[in-house]
Amino acid sequence: MIRLTHVSQRYGAQVALEDVNFEVAPGDFCVVLGPSGAGKTSLLRLLTMEADPTGGQVQVGSFVSGRLGRNQRAALRRTLGVVFEDFKLLEDRNLFENVALALRIHGVWDKATLERRVDEALVQVGLPGRAHAFPRELSGGQKQRAGVARAIVNRPHLVLADEPTGNLDPAAGEEILDLLFQVHRDGTTILLATNNQELAAKLAARGARLVEIKDGTLVEGVRP
Repeated sequence: MIRLTHVSQRYGAQVALEDVNFEVAPGDFCVVLGPSGAGKTSLLRLLTMEADPTGGQVQVGSFVSGRLGRNQRAALRRTLGVVFEDFKLLEDRNLFENVALALRIHGVWDKATLERRVDEALVQVGLPGRAHAFPRELSGGQKQRAGVARAIVNRPHLVLADEPTGNLDPAAGEEILDLLFQVHRDGTTILLATNNQELAAKLAARGARLVEIKDGTLVEGVRP
């Protein structure tokens, strides 16, 4: 699913990643732990291919860095979903429009298909009947559920979650983790990035694979 081969990422003299070799198999739930500034965001940008590595090669599915034109990058993004720490919901659009936007970006315009797929995603994340609600009407946990719905509505092979519980209270955070494990059980590969050692330990206790970004490299099998 994911393979990094001798990958480096530099910003001038600053080294974010250095000679990283790393794989995530289809069906894995992988947690990447590291403090702010350790390179987690750089890793996620490489996986979405918003950026190319300054050295080495990144492969996500059949897509390989350095070889992709605009259309191929768009095709890659149709195979993955992203969950953000700050939700990134459009405040002037209701949940239906926020979730449907992910489908429209990828060329789905048929009204019946949009309604069916959005309703399915909202039911899956525990927000049935909330399609017409606006983000301002939701709690933080509900906003993140909507964010997960947007990430999975395209039925991706891979979901990237960037600090998905960072803006939530503990109870809402646990609900989002349960939801991500449900998505994982349905067959989706999950890669979750966090700087929260307690969260990483909880996820490892539930069977997630744990790696740590340390000094620009990925270290396997850490136990916070």
